[in-house]
Amino acid sequence: MHKGADLKSLAIQLGLSQSTVSRALRGHHAIPESTRRRVEAAAEAAGYRPNARARSLAIGRAETIGLVFPLERLQLPETNFVDVLAGISTVVTQRNYSLLLSPFRDDEVAVLGKLASSKSVDGVIITRPLVVDPRIALLNQLGLTFVLHGRTEVQEPYSFVDTDNDASFERLTGLLLDYGHRDIVAVNGLSHFRYAAARAAAFHRAFSARGLEAPTEAVEFVSMTEATGFETAMRHLAAPVRPTAFVCGSVFQARGVYRAAAACGLTVGRDLSVVAHDDGVRGCQATDLTPALTATTTPISASGEGLAGMLIDLVEGRIKGPVGRILPFDLILRDSVHVVR
Repeated sequence: MHKGADLKSLAIQLGLSQSTVSRALRGHHAIPESTRRRVEAAAEAAGYRPNARARSLAIGRAETIGLVFPLERLQLPETNFVDVLAGISTVVTQRNYSLLLSPFRDDEVAVLGKLASSKSVDGVIITRPLVVDPRIALLNQLGLTFVLHGRTEVQEPYSFVDTDNDASFERLTGLLLDYGHRDIVAVNGLSHFRYAAARAAAFHRAFSARGLEAPTEAVEFVSMTEATGFETAMRHLAAPVRPTAFVCGSVFQARGVYRAAAACGLTVGRDLSVVAHDDGVRGCQATDLTPALTATTTPISASGEGLAGMLIDLVEGRIKGPVGRILPFDLILRDSVHVVR
């Protein structure tokens, strides 16, 4: 067979249908391993290279997924976005798909509408869900397959991958309460995001479970940066009743609390307890802080892998939506907490 052979001639040579050859080259689960290897060897010997457009028409898919995200997430120095993107990219590569990055500044709805109408992607991953997120109804109306990174409080069906924000924040707060702390401040995310609302509810739930009531204005809704951690901690540490502990929504915020403690002449782990959720972000590890920070941890790239894998499975019909997955976490106790006597 000459170089540059097409799918039809390759199928004739092998005595197989074109659809079988096509599926074998895609690694389809329904094709036996022995057949797949035979097809791949013949294709390599023949110099066969699939025509991407013809392949897309033949299988009814673009074999491309989109990631829709605010442009600012690429511009922030303190973010877990790169780790999530790494996980998505790993699975996309393994599954022989392409990834289309679709950033937006203000009008995400227009981006989603364009992706749906252009048929350039088989599905999309969307991020940063609001407490009640209108994008779910929009995407269902557009008929575009999607997976949400996180959860939202809507009745519309949707598929998601999320970190267990509820249980992790309740467990962190419970740890501090069981160590005798009562004046605790939660340095949380912005209130319009569902994960921040879930964490706030979990904070209060930990108090209620012990017959206690959280201090007034104990939950601060701020952005996930070291600067906001520092500013929030400085303000509370200057108050007439000084908190004895902080529970932070990110290691970045905790790093800011550490700086504030030092500025006030306090030693973390002796004068002040600090715990945090979501260890594992690039460039800021719990063990980098002194003393090492008590924190929950979930491999952040696992979120990206779960999102991409779930979306491709939905696109290919391997699973039926809606489906959800909540990632487990570990709580690692280190030297940043002390018992109140």
